[in-house]
Amino acid sequence: MNAARIAIVGLGNLMRTDDAVGMLALERLKVGLQVPRGVQLIEGGTLGLDLIYALHGITHVVAIDAVDAGVEPGTILRYSGEGIAEMPVSKSVHLLGFSDLIGAMRLTGDAPEHIVVLGVQAHTIAWGTELTRPVERALPRLIDAALHQVSEWAREIAEDKSIETAMQWELTAEASAG
Repeated sequence: MNAARIAIVGLGNLMRTDDAVGMLALERLKVGLQVPRGVQLIEGGTLGLDLIYALHGITHVVAIDAVDAGVEPGTILRYSGEGIAEMPVSKSVHLLGFSDLIGAMRLTGDAPEHIVVLGVQAHTIAWGTELTRPVERALPRLIDAALHQVSEWAREIAEDKSIETAMQWELTAEASAG
């Protein structure tokens, strides 16, 4: 098993109002001290398949993006596991690109094992450089959700390492005794 590597990817277009939310969340994470050490922050923008190299070797990824699920603007949505594969393409401006990216990585055997998409329902994705009020108000909760997911994975990875170390110690002790 490869060493676990966690990343947060911000998706979106900084010139399209609420579509910028993933990139703006990433900017705030970069200046804050709350991101656990070793977590990579990746500016995904609108790169789609071009992210294949940036995600090479990543085992856990949180993608942050604006979504269009037809719910109240500012609503935070979480998709993971099979839920990502079953999402209609219309749920995100970038989902087709992100889905294609993950599909291509699966074909090469390099897809992250754990993927969570955190989205916030956009109010508008018209041309503009500022988030709408409902999305701006949701941004801190979106960042908290990403940090919570990363912290949960970090805890699970640490527990797995502790179990693996204990098993190795037991095997070494048994081999020494025998």
